[in-house]
Amino acid sequence: MAEDPDIVAEVSEKGGVGKTSLTAGLIAVAAELGLRVGGVDLDPRSTLTDELGITDPELSVNDVYYVDPDKRPRDPAEIARKAFVQAGPAWPSTVRVLPCVRKFGNRETDQTTGMEFRLKRALWGLREEVDVLFCDVPPRAGGKIVGSALIAAKKVLIPATLTGDGHNGATEAMTSIQHYTSPGGLNEGLEVTGIVRSMVPRTREYRQIHRYWSDRLVEDFGDLVLPTIVTNYAVREVCRTGSMPITAAPGREAKALQTAYRDVLFHTLPHLKEIS
Repeated sequence: MAEDPDIVAEVSEKGGVGKTSLTAGLIAVAAELGLRVGGVDLDPRSTLTDELGITDPELSVNDVYYVDPDKRPRDPAEIARKAFVQAGPAWPSTVRVLPCVRKFGNRETDQTTGMEFRLKRALWGLREEVDVLFCDVPPRAGGKIVGSALIAAKKVLIPATLTGDGHNGATEAMTSIQHYTSPGGLNEGLEVTGIVRSMVPRTREYRQIHRYWSDRLVEDFGDLVLPTIVTNYAVREVCRTGSMPITAAPGREAKALQTAYRDVLFHTLPHLKEIS
């Protein structure tokens, strides 16, 4: 039997804090190590799907979650294997995607019994095809889609900008996570591996207010705040626009981001250092 893959969810309950950027960066550096990597897009905006070079997918996470009320439910693992497609041509051949579509947002109000557990089964069904999965989770406080990711994941990373929204998103995410990890919760083994200061302004744009929020994160979350800082370089948007991995981008800024993403990856999954 295949060993279960590592499953890492990028979670914040505020938008615009760099979840998708972090997810794509981790996918890129993990693939560079020769790993079979999967990206799971759970955000109806489908930004990760686009960045990974997928357009108009035949099947998506919506098919994994949706249950026709007039038919017997299909095994989500079976659906996931069919929906799991290779990333676009700019990405390594070892990267695959469980893509998202806009109508997936309808699942947030779906009353289907047990829908929150379908992702866990779906990702289990991919265990023979990947070594690690990274899940881009939407900023829906207490939502069903977020809940399904927290049930399925083994580890969580929380990106936080140096803003009030970044801090609040991390605080609210931690509150939601505690509902799942507390005794009797639905995923007591879920581990928060760190809070990543994300989209941090470059030195010449860094102000006292950014230092204030950085200090607040450390004050409130202590050692959970990783020493690694992901700077807001324009090359990230270049890669997103071009549907290409950060590891394919040239230049000093791209190299700095690659180093940051590798540091976060090795902190989250330390056993990967052995193959680096």
